[in-house]
Amino acid sequence: MNKQGNDMGGSKKKQTVGYKYYAGASMIFCQGSIDKLINISIADRVAWQGAIQDGTLDINKPSLFGGQSREGGVSGYVDIYSGHDKHSRNSYLARKISEIVPAYRYVAGAVFRHFYWGNNPYLKDVSFVVQRIHYQDAKKTPQWYNERAAIKSDDWFDNTAIHFILDTSASMRGERIIALKTAIKRAINKFETSMDLNSTRLDVLITTYQGGAPQKKLIRKVSKNDIPNLLDFIDNLTIVGGENLETVLSESVNFFEHINNLEMNLCCIFVSDGELQNVDSIKNNKIHDLINKTGIFGKNEGRDVNIYCINIANRNISLSSKIDNTPKDGIPIIRDANSDLIYETMISAINCASYDMNPAHILRELVTSQHTGFNSQSVQNLINENSFKIAADKFFEERLGLSYLWNSQSKFEDLKKNIEKVADCVLEQNAETNQFEIKLIRDNYDIADLPVFDKTNIVKISDIKKNIVTEMINSVTVNFIDRTNNYKQGSVTVRDDALIAIAGRENNTTVSYDTVYSRSLASRLAMRDLAYLSSDLASVTLTINLDGRTLGRGDVFLLNMPHLGLDNVVMRIISADYGTQKNNQITFECSRDVFSLPTSSVINVQPPISPDKGIARPVKDFVIIESPYYELVFNYGQQMVDRLLTGNNELSGQIAAAFVDLPENALLAELATSLSDNFDNAENVFECEMRKLLNQIDRMDSVIKLNESPEDNEYKWILIDDEILFVESHNGNELIVKRGCLDTIPEMHKQNSRVYFCGGKLMLKSEEYYEGDKVDCRIITKTSTSSLDISDATGRVVDIIGRAIRPYPPANVTINGSYYPASIIGNTIEINWSSRNRLQQTSGIMVGWYEGNVTVENGVRYHIILRHFSNVLVDKIVEEPRFLFDISNLKKGDFHIELSSIKNDIESSQKFKHTLIVGDDIEFIFNKEHKTELEFIFED
Repeated sequence: MNKQGNDMGGSKKKQTVGYKYYAGASMIFCQGSIDKLINISIADRVAWQGAIQDGTLDINKPSLFGGQSREGGVSGYVDIYSGHDKHSRNSYLARKISEIVPAYRYVAGAVFRHFYWGNNPYLKDVSFVVQRIHYQDAKKTPQWYNERAAIKSDDWFDNTAIHFILDTSASMRGERIIALKTAIKRAINKFETSMDLNSTRLDVLITTYQGGAPQKKLIRKVSKNDIPNLLDFIDNLTIVGGENLETVLSESVNFFEHINNLEMNLCCIFVSDGELQNVDSIKNNKIHDLINKTGIFGKNEGRDVNIYCINIANRNISLSSKIDNTPKDGIPIIRDANSDLIYETMISAINCASYDMNPAHILRELVTSQHTGFNSQSVQNLINENSFKIAADKFFEERLGLSYLWNSQSKFEDLKKNIEKVADCVLEQNAETNQFEIKLIRDNYDIADLPVFDKTNIVKISDIKKNIVTEMINSVTVNFIDRTNNYKQGSVTVRDDALIAIAGRENNTTVSYDTVYSRSLASRLAMRDLAYLSSDLASVTLTINLDGRTLGRGDVFLLNMPHLGLDNVVMRIISADYGTQKNNQITFECSRDVFSLPTSSVINVQPPISPDKGIARPVKDFVIIESPYYELVFNYGQQMVDRLLTGNNELSGQIAAAFVDLPENALLAELATSLSDNFDNAENVFECEMRKLLNQIDRMDSVIKLNESPEDNEYKWILIDDEILFVESHNGNELIVKRGCLDTIPEMHKQNSRVYFCGGKLMLKSEEYYEGDKVDCRIITKTSTSSLDISDATGRVVDIIGRAIRPYPPANVTINGSYYPASIIGNTIEINWSSRNRLQQTSGIMVGWYEGNVTVENGVRYHIILRHFSNVLVDKIVEEPRFLFDISNLKKGDFHIELSSIKNDIESSQKFKHTLIVGDDIEFIFNKEHKTELEFIFED
């Protein structure tokens, strides 16, 4: 930064008083796909707010840290990626780093393009707030029970007047206008489903930006009957050439000028391709008052209108920014004609809508997601769908939505307990069905149906407690995360003044809910907790016989012990200890239910219990290998993998594993590895499918048949014995494949050989091992009550060879123009092969062994060994993928060929090997002139 000044002679010169610091940066938020990015804060100051899923932001906050006189601010373009599986490489990163920079699929992130970070050389902390509710994974698989997944804990819409300005000029033809129509129709439908139009006022004006008079639809006090008319109008919008900015903004002035209810939320959404007329040329003062929030549209008048401009596929925001008066979200740039992104951006602008996730959906993900350790299709069969749906409906009705940060340090049980505590529910496996279900702690039971525990089935009763008035909690403070205050901690306190007066003092307790982001919800939870903690609740510990075996945390029952003052009292179980099979006793810690009153009941008959239902058993089929380079890149990105591999002086490798089908009652499987007898490093292992070959296949077969077709198509490659195959297509149980992919070579495979659909589904063990290590790998299964002993676990020993850094072997080897000939007739043997490149073959369609050349990996040469019988004829390193050898003097017999790749004295993990017959037969003939003599003649 240069500053102009005067010197003593009166001349002017530049004086450097500081510097502006620019840098490009790539940052990863989380695993994808996200619904949208909501907030970017730098050094705890909001740099941007809004809603964007994929696209480019133009952040312009040059005074965020005090401007030029202090630490400057921030500005520049930021590319946002939602983390789906179809991302292409970022052009900025490709230009600055490498053309083969990873596309970073499956993770959401941002790329700051030559971004201005301020006048301080130290990069400040950057934080992001994202929403991930509606997608289960990077493939954008729709969320389970998606219509109940998102919950807005606060009120949805206030009284609202909204003007939609839709660009229908000629430049919006084709996909752009289709996406725009789809988005605006979704927004109109959202009004109908999210607003009570009988009690909440909604005024809507839709006009088009085009030449001449705009297409226009105005409805004041929209009712449900008006929604079809608005949708029909949108369907019938047409492209009209030309443009008239003053006309459409005059419509906006007229619309908002006649709003009499000053308590309404007033906003204007202008969606265009950014190719607009310059608003500076308009002389209408009211239009400029509307944009600048002055005059009749000033804040003091109560008619200030928030104008949000959205650009479709145009980074030039110079004209849009002159109309937009909400700088906090910049001008969102929708990179493609994406209706979902347009809709999300509009809705966020209208209502600043921040959603939370339904607790039932969170708990379901805890059970089924790979990050908890279950990651099993079979676990989904252990979910009581009806129970989860009932809970989801209840939470949605109560507007009880939660948000949470789930990272690698988050323990499953801790997060589970946190959700249970806030949502007042219990996630348990039913002892009778073994299914996961959610029990709601609500007034949702009939006392007459509850089981009874009394002296006939209670073995022991202890720790009887009862609150007294002077010790009761009469004041509750709830700490939460306040999204309206830049996600800082907020708190609300509620009191029971009557109890405070009786006790003569305030007995306060503080409860922290780090999954609550709404002040409204925090207040409701504080009232709930106060009602519970300030009640006259008895608590007791009971030891019960097997009559209580089917009950668990959250269940209710009747306790009938009149001599203790507990006469048919409804109790709720807080914790349960099922003891051992030897003592046949269960211990419950329980308290009087806050929803109940004493009454009588009847006893239900309890079902029989299977004594071995929780025994863990080993898995039968599994894949445990040293990870190939391709799989490491798939999981970590090529740049990181190459840096780690080249930084090691020793050849290193990681274990990759998957299992097939959990045994009955098992919930998850873990992989434990050891170089000795210490197996205390277990990590969650993933599941893949397995089928068997219907027939034997030869090395050149490209069509294989399985005993049955696979259910899942989401795999990258398959494994048969030690060979990796790429599936080009499939029809039922028949697969068209490429043979000998990556670092493998085609092999013969017997009938009933196992076919593992494991590519992209392998778990990578975090430990790093080195060449020569013999790693003992065991798969441990777990049920709800037991863990498989390591001595009973299945697995294998893997010999580490440093597979990932070894070059790929030669491919497409022909001998005198043929594949795998049985014999050669002639004086010369000619061997040709195709090169492969480990560093290039990292994505997309795999290259099969029988395909032609790939650009050879830098530094790769070839090691060829030729043997005749046991005699070594050739053992040398060659540069070119071709070798000739004279065999004219060889006797008939076995000729062995061995071919491999070598780089920096490191040889490929697999070698091409083939044995054939060479040499001439010996013929016995009589010399015609000397019939008594026998000649030995070697002929071709």
